[in-house]
Amino acid sequence: YNMKHFFFTSVLGLLTLILASCNSKDDEFVDLGLSVKWATCNVGTNFINKYGAYYYFGEALKLENDRGRLPTKEEFQELIDNCTWLSIEENGVYGKKVTSKKNGNSIFLPLGGGRYEQGIDGVRSFGTYYSSSVYDEYKTYYLYTSNETKVDYDSRHGRSVRLVQDVKK
Repeated sequence: YNMKHFFFTSVLGLLTLILASCNSKDDEFVDLGLSVKWATCNVGTNFINKYGAYYYFGEALKLENDRGRLPTKEEFQELIDNCTWLSIEENGVYGKKVTSKKNGNSIFLPLGGGRYEQGIDGVRSFGTYYSSSVYDEYKTYYLYTSNETKVDYDSRHGRSVRLVQDVKK
């Protein structure tokens, strides 16, 4: 019994790890029925239920490549308007399950807080994600999600990054 139980829990744990991974090229981006596909993971991690790294705006822009780019403020607004936002805990990580009203597909956005002068703050309370849209020479737009979800602007802090990919026509 103990050997069967050990084997079963080991296989189950490995399967969970594989399913939570973002390494599969085909599954890196999710089609939510919107104008862009959304990455399954934050930049800086290969796991759906991890926070990833925090970037300042200049650093975030350097992350754009042929696989993905920063979303615009309009794409964030489209995500807000066309999805349901449910607060959940995913393997010990608090975040938002963002489910498309168009096709039922979903992504998980961890509430990773932000990086400030004094360190990381707000983990489990709120999530902030950079957009590529500039407000003025000192500020950029970003997605803020906690009890409410909105597009706001500021650029003094390190934020999470979730890439998007243009939908191939």
